[in-house]
Amino acid sequence: MVAGVTRAIEFARARVVREVADAKDQNEMANILREFGKSVVALRDVMDQDRSFTDMELLFIENHFQVIQMAYLRWKRKHRLVPIDPA
Repeated sequence: MVAGVTRAIEFARARVVREVADAKDQNEMANILREFGKSVVALRDVMDQDRSFTDMELLFIENHFQVIQMAYLRWKRKHRLVPIDPA
């Protein structure tokens, strides 16, 4: 009986720890997305000024776009709910 109660308490504690970790992860993700959004708006504002970029700045921007696109496509494939039909 005591062992069963102990296991139940450990299970409940582990669940609470997971929920707290999930909440922290969600909060961290929200902060990351908020900062990303701010960066995108700042880049848009600079581009709206219609100023020219140096070759190095263009390369830097293009490299970052490629990194974001590759990461997003990888994430999208991993989390796709409907399997892709190869036919």
